[in-house]
Amino acid sequence: MTSRERETDSRAPTWRDYVALARPDHWVKHILIVPGMVLASMFRPERLPDQLADIAVGLLSAAAIASANYVLNEWLDRSFDAHNPRKASRPAVQKRLSVGVVSAEYVALAVGGLVLAAALSPLFLLVSAVFLLSGLLYNVPPIRTKDVAFLDVFSESVNSPIRLTLGWAMVSSTTIPPSSLLLAYWMGGGFLMALKRLAEYRAARDAG
Repeated sequence: MTSRERETDSRAPTWRDYVALARPDHWVKHILIVPGMVLASMFRPERLPDQLADIAVGLLSAAAIASANYVLNEWLDRSFDAHNPRKASRPAVQKRLSVGVVSAEYVALAVGGLVLAAALSPLFLLVSAVFLLSGLLYNVPPIRTKDVAFLDVFSESVNSPIRLTLGWAMVSSTTIPPSSLLLAYWMGGGFLMALKRLAEYRAARDAG
């Protein structure tokens, strides 16, 4: 076996590489859902004990849709990530992943998430669809808002109020959070996203 063949074998994808595309380690971001559940339960505390099963289904739905967005992000960004020292080790860059398997993974996560969302309520399904759409607008050309300065911050941080509303809808399916709360969540997410972009800019500048 030649050195080239050994290199190809060592870079062959495994099922773990496809799981890594979905970034299950990022599900911790769904902590932003919890305040929505808590605030909604303050308005309808009598419903919370009966909503535990719905909350479990809702969290699974949100995790699936978030992972679908992550799969899209990792796959479409692989050519850019190859030039980023921090991201160059990602499976989409290092391994020869199958576009068919990646596409099937995205569809399975997206459809699965929406099916679970539909089992809860029309409101939860609508917000989940917006969550999925935000990933498409952020990652897919020709819109691809992540390539537009400043717009990338606002479009990515919109996931914060979306997650808040998902948590709210798990408890109350007939009302939505106050607009002032949604705006505050959005601006808070925008501030954190802007700090992330600033850190990335400084790191790129320092690396020359």
